[in-house]
Amino acid sequence: MNERPNILLITTDQQRFDALALNGDRDISTPNLDHWASDGVNFSRAYVTCPSCIAARRTILTGLHPSNPLHGLRGYQDGLEFDPPWTLPGLLGDAGYQTQLVGKLHLFPQGKRYGFDHLVLSETGSARDRSRFVGRNDYLTWLRRQGETTNPSSHGIWGNSWVGRPFQLDENLHHSSWLVEEAIEFLEHRRDPSCPFFMHLSFVAPHPPLVPPRDYWDRYADKPYRPHVGSWTPLFDGPRRGLIPDSGVGPFDPAEMQRAQAGYHGLVNHVDDRLSHLFQQVYQHGAADNDPRPLWILFTSDHGEMLGDHELFRKALPYEGSAHVPFFIHARNMPRPAAAGRPSDALVSLEDLLPTICDMAGVATPAGVDGRSLMPILTGQADRVRDEVFGEHSGKNRANHFLVRDRLKYIWLAESNEEQLFDLDKDPWELTDISDRRELLEPMRRAMADHLAGRTDCRYDLSALEPLANRPPTPFFGAR
Repeated sequence: MNERPNILLITTDQQRFDALALNGDRDISTPNLDHWASDGVNFSRAYVTCPSCIAARRTILTGLHPSNPLHGLRGYQDGLEFDPPWTLPGLLGDAGYQTQLVGKLHLFPQGKRYGFDHLVLSETGSARDRSRFVGRNDYLTWLRRQGETTNPSSHGIWGNSWVGRPFQLDENLHHSSWLVEEAIEFLEHRRDPSCPFFMHLSFVAPHPPLVPPRDYWDRYADKPYRPHVGSWTPLFDGPRRGLIPDSGVGPFDPAEMQRAQAGYHGLVNHVDDRLSHLFQQVYQHGAADNDPRPLWILFTSDHGEMLGDHELFRKALPYEGSAHVPFFIHARNMPRPAAAGRPSDALVSLEDLLPTICDMAGVATPAGVDGRSLMPILTGQADRVRDEVFGEHSGKNRANHFLVRDRLKYIWLAESNEEQLFDLDKDPWELTDISDRRELLEPMRRAMADHLAGRTDCRYDLSALEPLANRPPTPFFGAR
């Protein structure tokens, strides 16, 4: 096939791996994403190497690991200008692609195109007009043009809060609804038909505030709340009263967490339905019927969400809820790839998006990219492209480094020198810390030492390490 394909990259924000019914959550409805994943290649072991918004988005844009000096961000920090030597849309644009962003970019300075021909930009569904980081919000401009004068953030819920409730405006005014209509507008009316396109459709959902449209809230309002709580999590007498509503550490009120889950699942379900609308409108009944080009669809998220697992909330952590994300590739209007229709347990990461998409487009991947193309897996020529994933996140009380190898995940908490070790085959939700197993721990220590050799921002001292052996980590829960 000589014709260069169209490429659609879809990302959500803060969607954990199991927030697809196909990936294990029996209480969520995602029939469209489930179908596209099962009909394509569903990567069941995809990790984010810095589970935080801005760092992960730098990685998506460049294929660089956070430890790479050209990447430059190992945690969360607003207001840092980013000037990478290449970007994914820039590479594709130079090769003749029309490149379009719809949604969240979360880079600085706001409005810098980073290689996109055009931006429909909205980092949040909230009104923060005076912010120099997210002040431009094309969603708010659109709302006001609809004659809607209500502030969409008048629900009063913070942008990292675990408080959940229904969205107060009509469903068609929800941020996710608007995003999909903007994507349809591009695909049906703003495309250059003489060249292939690359579009990044970048949802803010299910990132808090956890405010799905009313119908989606109602679907989940009574669903049971079943968090994964490890035996290393402290035993509490009950929830902490008076917690700040975006506290990352509990113990949480189960009723509040149940509402958080309802809002979170409702947001994901709404995205699933909106994507179904996009494909029906454009690819079943719309102008794209006449587009003979093949189409690659790639779906993932910038990081996950703890959602109360182990009495923890939000992201930035090395645990599965935070660092393990959905990731699938689906092909349309072309012969199915050899690996399509069955899941892959290959270890993959967000770094792999750029080289994979470059391969799809027939564009050379720059030397120095840390990711690896997944095309050998798609074509059946290989079953994996790496043997391990190394990740990290900086920040007070959250500084961590983790390493996934074979069935094991090793975690080093830099501030306390504490270690955890989990067997993800036997214990996929990290319920039992086996860091007392020295025969398993020592090889992981040596591998981590190799990754951190020469680093000046942290000191990995083998003589000072303390296996927690199923005790609570002190950076999160304090000395007990």
